[in-house]
Amino acid sequence: MARCLLTEDYDKTKYEIETPLTSKVDYVQVRRELGVPDYVDPENFLLERGLVTIWAAQKPSRLREIDSSPELGKIKDDPIPVLFLGGGAVKLLSKTANDLRSPLHRIINDIDLVSSKKRGKDLYRLLLIMGEICGSRYYHFVTQTDRRFNAMRSGDRYRVRAIDNVADSNSVKAGTLDILIDNIDMRHKLDVKNALDDPRQQHYTIGLENVLLSKCQYIFDTPKTAYEELAQHRLEYRILDYPYYKSDRLLIGIEEKDLKDICSILLDHRVGNGADELNLNTLNSVLGKDKKFTLTFRLNFQNILRNENMLKDLGLKNDSVETIMSRANEVLSAVPTVDKKWSHPWWNVDVQTPTIYGKTPN
Repeated sequence: MARCLLTEDYDKTKYEIETPLTSKVDYVQVRRELGVPDYVDPENFLLERGLVTIWAAQKPSRLREIDSSPELGKIKDDPIPVLFLGGGAVKLLSKTANDLRSPLHRIINDIDLVSSKKRGKDLYRLLLIMGEICGSRYYHFVTQTDRRFNAMRSGDRYRVRAIDNVADSNSVKAGTLDILIDNIDMRHKLDVKNALDDPRQQHYTIGLENVLLSKCQYIFDTPKTAYEELAQHRLEYRILDYPYYKSDRLLIGIEEKDLKDICSILLDHRVGNGADELNLNTLNSVLGKDKKFTLTFRLNFQNILRNENMLKDLGLKNDSVETIMSRANEVLSAVPTVDKKWSHPWWNVDVQTPTIYGKTPN
């Protein structure tokens, strides 16, 4: 046995864990009980960690069959709704995203989850005893910094730490797990409460349409003088075409990882009304109420269509590119147009500014 440092807090408190890690959970059985699609990579540790959390949250009292903790008595035994969003959701929804041979495959470095306001605190408590009950492989903890963050959010968001990567039996790396509550509130606000009503329906994710919406809410601006550096790093593809914005600024849209995720969804799912299809009515039920969100969504989707050559350069076959372009056109043609023209930010600027090529834009 050896001790591995996970992180050190501002007050010099060290958070460590013994290695090799332990597990008291049969992950194969967990996948079977949840009905996880066979194409989902069984070796992906982050997906495993998230799926074991979802499995435990369905019936917290089942954990007494493995081990016990006094903290279990503080958690209601009703199912706690938990869903993947972001790259984790794409892995559960897309066969292509799991295919190591696909140019659209990418490694996810973290996962985020969403739960309900009513049960968010129960999920938080559950996570903090997962390591004790299910084994150190599923250990979650909070630092003093996290406790302060969570107190300030008053149940609208939680942040905990967990193991993100297991390099070998004696080398592990910790990361941050964000638990969003009811909404994805970034550049635009996306209400996902309806998806929480039936977590199994879309493989314990926020759903196809919400994945596209959440990916396409990404936008910020940067000085026009940054163009040469963008070009130097081959990031011109991110510049959005919107001539009404102030002339000394560039609008920047989704990055390559989000482009890959969106294209994986478009490649694997037809547009239609079926259970496994992209439902345009669902998309427009959100966009039809929010012109600002609609504009950002349209600009990012238009940018996918403008970057057909980039997809080919990634190594996608022509028929795959044609499928993606065709379905992107279908989506875009059904999304409302926006007549209003903004010359200043129409999105929420009170969020962390993204970084490009390793530094924060001005």
